[in-house]
Amino acid sequence: MTWAMKDHTITLSPQTYQRLLAIAQTQGVTPERWIDAQLPPKAPEPQPLMELLAGCVGAINSKEQPVHRPKRSAFGDAIAAKLAKQGIRRP
Repeated sequence: MTWAMKDHTITLSPQTYQRLLAIAQTQGVTPERWIDAQLPPKAPEPQPLMELLAGCVGAINSKEQPVHRPKRSAFGDAIAAKLAKQGIRRP
């Protein structure tokens, strides 16, 4: 796919253009490059989900015993109590 680039015209007052030109020249760039440098960076294109999940495929055997025992905490106990009110119990 080929994209045709178009030039666009922006109308500036002579005073604004002279200020823009002076600032750009002091920084050693063209007015176009100076304006471009003032814009926020482009947001990255979102990756397709298939690319994001590449290499993340696996399986979990739920019949095996966990390698570690979870540590109890006040926060975890509060979450467990809240889930228990909804009828969800942890093993």
